[in-house]
Amino acid sequence: MSHRAALSLLAASLVLLILVAGCGKANPVAPSGSTLTLHVNPTIISSPRGSATATATLIRPNGTPDNGAQVQFTTTLGSFNPASATTKSDGNAVSTLTGNGTPGTAKVTAFSGGVMSTELDVTIGSLGASITLQASPSTLPATLPAAGAKVTLFAVVRDTTGLPAVGDQVNFTTTVGTLKNNGLVPTDANGTATDVLTVKPTDLTSQTSIMVGADTANAMGAIQSATATIAILTNAAATIVVSGSPTTLPEKGGTVALSALVRDSIGNPVANVGVSFSTTLGTLSNGSAQGAIQTTDANGNATDTLTVPPQSGATSGTVTASAAGAGGSLVTSNTLTITVNAQ
Repeated sequence: MSHRAALSLLAASLVLLILVAGCGKANPVAPSGSTLTLHVNPTIISSPRGSATATATLIRPNGTPDNGAQVQFTTTLGSFNPASATTKSDGNAVSTLTGNGTPGTAKVTAFSGGVMSTELDVTIGSLGASITLQASPSTLPATLPAAGAKVTLFAVVRDTTGLPAVGDQVNFTTTVGTLKNNGLVPTDANGTATDVLTVKPTDLTSQTSIMVGADTANAMGAIQSATATIAILTNAAATIVVSGSPTTLPEKGGTVALSALVRDSIGNPVANVGVSFSTTLGTLSNGSAQGAIQTTDANGNATDTLTVPPQSGATSGTVTASAAGAGGSLVTSNTLTITVNAQ
């Protein structure tokens, strides 16, 4: 090979090496003394899988925008796409922050070489600012089925703007019975989390109520709680309705068949409750105006007999009934009027 040819080959090799090296060269980073400012919009992302736009602005030491520098984006929650971006003529590099489904606070930064932005906090999932709890039904009967009674619990979580908080985790608690979910329950698109409480007869002793609760964390990490009470009916009267047949007697007197229907606070008949009738006219089956205790049957009915002796003219009297209510209170019936007509 001639000397000229050897020189030409060497030159071509050098050009090739320069081209290859140029192709693998990374974008330049910010020179020392530059400033990098990071903005995120919005800083509160309502959905745990929602997104926000991050804009990093790089300014060179001489005050001009840095065009073509590489900026890296970092976050402690969710991810950036792209993870690195190149600044444009205005010095801006743009990326998108997207949640991964877990609510929380993301701490985000941007850097280019040794130049770093200030760390920003971005709330992802708008962790609940408030929570309310409802139980359905809110009252259980005194006697439960062997398989137990089921109560659905509804917890509604709202963010700081009052909108439903989607994907927040709710923890349900109860003082009695068993919850279907043994863990955190996420809120749905309406900000509602549900659980089912089963209460069996063996779960109850002398309780008259069950306290249930639900809690979630707010954006600052503080626990927000709500409670609801499920009442357990006791075998107690709430209303008594007295009736009689007949309610009109002749002057010579006669007998009236009395009946008292006892119901609880939700209108169910109450069995095995003691009822006492009283009258202002005649006597009851025990021979006095204040009758002996009569026990209600399976249909909530108690009966007694009123005897009215002969009267000297037209007159009237009343009959009432009473029974023990919840907490030992006395429940009194309506007033039944018995009329005696003159002959």
